[in-house]
Amino acid sequence: MRKSLNTSTALIASLSLLAGGPVYPQETAPADPAALCADGSQQPCAEVVEPAPAPAEEPAPEPEAVTPEPEPEAAPVEAAPEAAASEEAPAEAAPEAVVPDEAPADAAPAAEEPAAEAPVEAAPEEPAATEEAPAPDTPVTTEPAPDAPAAEEAPAEAAPATDTTDTEASTEPAEEPAPAAEAEGSAETSTGATTEVVVPELPVQPDAVTGEAPVAAAATADPDAAAPADAEVVEEVVTEDSARSSSEDFANPVNQPAAAATATASATAKKKDKGLSDGEKAILIGLGALAVGAMISNNRKVELNSGDRVVVERPDGTYQIIKDDNALLRQPGSTVRTERFDDGSSRTTVTREDGSRIVTIRDAEYRVLRRVHISRDGRQTLLVDDTVQYQPVDVTRLPPPAPVIEVDSYGDDDALRAALSRQAAFDREFSLAQIRDIQQVRALVPVIDLNAITFETGSAAIRPDQAEALSRLGRLMKSYIDANPREMFLIEGHTDAVGSAASNLALSDRRAESVALAMSEYFDVPPENMVVQGYGEEFLKVQTGGSERANRRASVRRITDLLRQASN
Repeated sequence: MRKSLNTSTALIASLSLLAGGPVYPQETAPADPAALCADGSQQPCAEVVEPAPAPAEEPAPEPEAVTPEPEPEAAPVEAAPEAAASEEAPAEAAPEAVVPDEAPADAAPAAEEPAAEAPVEAAPEEPAATEEAPAPDTPVTTEPAPDAPAAEEAPAEAAPATDTTDTEASTEPAEEPAPAAEAEGSAETSTGATTEVVVPELPVQPDAVTGEAPVAAAATADPDAAAPADAEVVEEVVTEDSARSSSEDFANPVNQPAAAATATASATAKKKDKGLSDGEKAILIGLGALAVGAMISNNRKVELNSGDRVVVERPDGTYQIIKDDNALLRQPGSTVRTERFDDGSSRTTVTREDGSRIVTIRDAEYRVLRRVHISRDGRQTLLVDDTVQYQPVDVTRLPPPAPVIEVDSYGDDDALRAALSRQAAFDREFSLAQIRDIQQVRALVPVIDLNAITFETGSAAIRPDQAEALSRLGRLMKSYIDANPREMFLIEGHTDAVGSAASNLALSDRRAESVALAMSEYFDVPPENMVVQGYGEEFLKVQTGGSERANRRASVRRITDLLRQASN
């Protein structure tokens, strides 16, 4: 019995040494048996299992344990972020800290007491912002507001709150109006947009009045030679889906910014199972680089860009349109190969199913400079040639204009033929650019107003029943071309005075394109023998600033006699 007491005393002494300062009261165990074991006797104390919780209860309330707090505080500051990663780690870390045999007295209070105080003291510090960011506490939400996770969750809770304008403008609206916002940003201002959108270096071109030949590398290249090795080459096959018809309106309004127009056209094409062709993408990319407000060659300012057409203002205040002059040639079944040179000019070869080819030289603004028809047997017919020098135009020396002829849908063929064949007294030729740009020049030949075609407001589509009314004129144009493959017709588009001058110019050009397409679709008029040009609200038939259907019209001129009589 004595021997067992000595053994128990030795075990208790060793536990006291391991327990540190707080276990010292066990040396007075006989005076305080409750501190040794639960039943008050000493014999059960020989078992080491039960005395272990007794010392654990005393150090917790003992005030002496507070003294080491100044040193452990440094540890909690570092330990708090670690605890934030697992949130409940401090509760599990306390028993793990007791396990080591080295300095358990310091580790136990450091893990338990600071763990209880860490959230209180660290709340205003950095760890509190990461831990309590998801919490609904208002003080915390001010700091995590700029964080990405907080920004994602903010719109859901703050949608009706005052933060709606800020958060929603950068999250949800950024998904839908993003194209429009980016386009307007790049169009209306040059901040941010011009750094991303590079304005193409368009060559400075001479004024049409001078008659000087334009600048275009494609015009000086050998027509029989292949494109340079560094030339960009795009080839595509036009299908029914990728070609536009006269009854289809454009997917985007003319006043829609270029980026939004491209997105709208792509979305519309996707709904129709119709994608943008490579040629159309090239045009959109080229025209899309002309941001509204940008200054381009010849000191012109971009006023409008709808993606398919660009309107620029000249220094004299007049407007000019930039568009693809080859749009009419994109007939289903044709293969279109475009070679683009360093200065932006291009040579396009359209090969048709019957083996005939149309070779067109265009400048950097997609304007036709030279066009040649090559039959299956190799015979070439020169249709347009603006690559040579012409005489300057002095409008004061020109003959008086020819009369305007209104075509009746049910008029007789002889009257139409007489109108088309009427010639004015002039002894010179003009370039296509001079005919397009100078009203006094094209007025030398009669203009035929198509009364049967009046467009809806904002529309460029032609209904099939309207196209039927063009049958007499369409068949007559076809007969002229069959007799002389060099015949050329100018299709003009017009609008009323409602809307801006720039948007009306683009809309009128679309209308001219629709009329030319209708002539090809319904009456087999070769598209290479037509050129289209819009004049907006400049030449009103009824002088009014309001909506007038008679002003939303199209006109036709036979310009063969005005063009240069080049040898074939």
